[in-house]
Amino acid sequence: MIAEQPQNEAKKQIYLQRVNQLYTNINHWLQDEPLILENGKIDVIEALGHYQAPRLSIRSKEGEPLAAFEPTGASVLLAEGSIDVDGGVDRGFILYMLKSDPQTYFKIDVDGWYWFEERVDVKPHFLNQKTQLLQLITWVSDYEF
Repeated sequence: MIAEQPQNEAKKQIYLQRVNQLYTNINHWLQDEPLILENGKIDVIEALGHYQAPRLSIRSKEGEPLAAFEPTGASVLLAEGSIDVDGGVDRGFILYMLKSDPQTYFKIDVDGWYWFEERVDVKPHFLNQKTQLLQLITWVSDYEF
């Protein structure tokens, strides 16, 4: 077995901290909504190795699955990490992007999580408040708030 590189471990830990902070924000944003949030773990296998990451599922009060946030890893082209979002009707993804990354072809004003529609003519949505989160959940699940 190959010994894990210290920089790989550091990159993985930064990624996991960012994922956990996003989930903390999501819990805060949705605290007044009639939704059920469930935490779990998911296995991630990527260039940095095999490890567990937190998973977050959101359901309606009636139990209908709305969105499952499943981390896919920190080794992502043009980003610092990604999370798949599965709503049953559609799938989306969010990327952790850096303003200072010269490789990105999007205008990023702030470091953070951005979600993408599958349309080239729409710029990424900065996931920094409840409004964008509800739009993302609606987009992947067709659930109306």
